[in-house]
Amino acid sequence: MPRSNRPKRSKQGKAEEPEINRGVLYGVRRTEIKRGVEYTVQTHSGSSTEESKTWVCPYCSLRIGQGTGHIVAWNELRGSDGRRHFHTECWKKFQGTL
Repeated sequence: MPRSNRPKRSKQGKAEEPEINRGVLYGVRRTEIKRGVEYTVQTHSGSSTEESKTWVCPYCSLRIGQGTGHIVAWNELRGSDGRRHFHTECWKKFQGTL
């Protein structure tokens, strides 16, 4: 029997929207504890809507260019407005406080 590649229709006759896995797009949040401080940590693909967007790693003080995967971390005290962007390897070495 031939395969049908037609989109499945919902009851209203509209094509169903595929479910977006936001964890894949934005990275899965997790909690890590370093020196007794609890951090919310999330991976970031480095892709940004702004073409010239760059970040500076607080551990090594080097630039994180667009398209470079990295780690975003923040603690409850600073909240998400106090996010810091780290190179992945720098985050593994980081033992200070933000």
